[in-house]
Amino acid sequence: MKKDQDYLNLLRKINEKPSASQRELAEGLGFSLGKLNYCLRALQAKGLLKIRNFKKNPKKINYLYILT
Repeated sequence: MKKDQDYLNLLRKINEKPSASQRELAEGLGFSLGKLNYCLRALQAKGLLKIRNFKKNPKKINYLYILT
């Protein structure tokens, strides 16, 4: 049950601020970056989240999280 609540909280946080970075999401939820990545991948595998990467500049890769 705890995992499901973590997933739900993450989806809500992404919905509130879609432009948030992984670091901002992790801090806002009290997660480590590793746990956040685990949750993001699990949500992607379940089909609840799409992850797209794009480059704002050549030196930095950013990701876009799309709720489905």
